[in-house]
Amino acid sequence: MDTVSHLLLGGAIGQLALGRRVGNVAVAWGAAVALVPDVDVPIGELMGDAAALTFHRGITHSLLFVTLLAPLLGWLLARIHRSRGVGWQGWSLMVWLVLLSHLVIDAFTSYGIQLFLPFSDHAVALASISVIDPLYTLPLLLTVPALVFFREHSRWRSLLAWVGVALSSAYLAFTLAHKWWVTTVFETGLERAGIEHERLFVKPTVFNNVLWRGIAEVDDGYWVGFHSRLDDGPPETFIHFERRADLLAPYRDAPVVQDLLQVSEGYYQMAEQEGELLFRDLRYGQAFEWIGDDRPHVFTYRIIAPDGPDDPVDIETLSLDVEGDRDRATARALWERLQGKD
Repeated sequence: MDTVSHLLLGGAIGQLALGRRVGNVAVAWGAAVALVPDVDVPIGELMGDAAALTFHRGITHSLLFVTLLAPLLGWLLARIHRSRGVGWQGWSLMVWLVLLSHLVIDAFTSYGIQLFLPFSDHAVALASISVIDPLYTLPLLLTVPALVFFREHSRWRSLLAWVGVALSSAYLAFTLAHKWWVTTVFETGLERAGIEHERLFVKPTVFNNVLWRGIAEVDDGYWVGFHSRLDDGPPETFIHFERRADLLAPYRDAPVVQDLLQVSEGYYQMAEQEGELLFRDLRYGQAFEWIGDDRPHVFTYRIIAPDGPDDPVDIETLSLDVEGDRDRATARALWERLQGKD
């Protein structure tokens, strides 16, 4: 999830865990600790693209990491705030709950987290909520900053924090139920279109839980469709993407290519463009596919062939260009599509 959501949720949990005893200090440290798992982002910037690929949302988003880190940070906070009368056990519990909350809400996104590293590298991705969803953040945004208007040891602060956490958590649970319903709608649409698929990946589009994208795998590639909660019926139009696995065949056994296949969960398309070999993660596709968006896919990687027989295959992550006027126009198109307008 986005940084603001993590900050607010961490602050709320800090209040609930220790707010009655240490006041705003618990809220501040809860918010700060909530960002610790995302240390993988700046560290990843120092790595090559190949190494950063699996490090992102990897070990720092694992149960083992947060469980080992919690008592260390708890001991440190107890030392810093020894005059507050809270032992390292109390601080450790707060830290663990905050770190765990980070993992939980990230697991609801489509990118997924490697929750069980180092015992398993399987990515847990419930894919029921966008990485930025204002409706999830809003209850926390309305309640956590309001804590400053109450005395530090007031019972109303904890009540307010409970309201924020309860409402945001209820919305999170709703997205799971909503995804189940939307998946059945996509299954109906695919059946009516005569598309026999091997598997189906469904996720909400960015900033909302109304417009969803479904990608169905078939023998030669994928069919992609969209469905808004406000549409009259199941999706009728699906766009076909050819996999072009033959282009990847010479490099398929390379470790970095295996990492790409794992991260993309096998939903990919190969392409040749200006003499370069591109690997596209089709779970995310293009920003506005339903209006013929011709920009690169959200996650695209250039496969770099080895210079010599002893050199490894490498990759380069291609950035997605931002164009102000064009993106504002496509944002308006998103709003119209949310309302069920093609």
